[in-house]
Amino acid sequence: MGKPQTNERGRTVARRAGKPVGAWGEREAGILDVAHRLFQRDGYENTSMATIATAAGLSEGTLYNYFRNKIDLVIRITLANLELRVAAAERAVDEAQTLREGLQRLIALHLSSIIEDEEIYRIWLREVRGVKTYRRSAGRDALARFANQFPRLLGRFGHHEQPGGPSHAMMRDLVFGGSEHIGFTAMIQRRADKIEVEATASQLAGIYLRGFGLE
Repeated sequence: MGKPQTNERGRTVARRAGKPVGAWGEREAGILDVAHRLFQRDGYENTSMATIATAAGLSEGTLYNYFRNKIDLVIRITLANLELRVAAAERAVDEAQTLREGLQRLIALHLSSIIEDEEIYRIWLREVRGVKTYRRSAGRDALARFANQFPRLLGRFGHHEQPGGPSHAMMRDLVFGGSEHIGFTAMIQRRADKIEVEATASQLAGIYLRGFGLE
């Protein structure tokens, strides 16, 4: 028998075979869920395709029927994760009773995607946003659809661009650029657990709305 696999903290990683995930048509989503949990627990570098296959109750060969390699798998995870955020952002705009409420929910969604799913965010930066083809990628398209919920929110509450004032695109970039910087800095400094997402989102929403002259 070979040595047991360990993670970056030196802890033994379980290699017990899991129950096979899903029927054929549902199996891809099951693999993505299993891989996502393993990446969060043990880190991307410490999780092999063999480990994912075992945890999913599949052979490694079967895993390659669905994904070309680990990079393909992790990109699909980040895209699936982002699509969930897009859907949540759309609901936030549709359900908002006030401009402030909608903006606070959008900021909270963006901030939490960084500090509450840190490993996936790191992978997103390296494997999706960091490549030359990002400009024409599905990842960029999904991120744009998320960010453009803010201009849609402004329009829903009757706020239109004014001559000489900031464009909605500039306002959007300030909102999400600021929240990303806060989340990224906290992650790098290893103090993400100190960030209270809802309280921070509330403070930022107030700052932006006053700064934009919308409140």
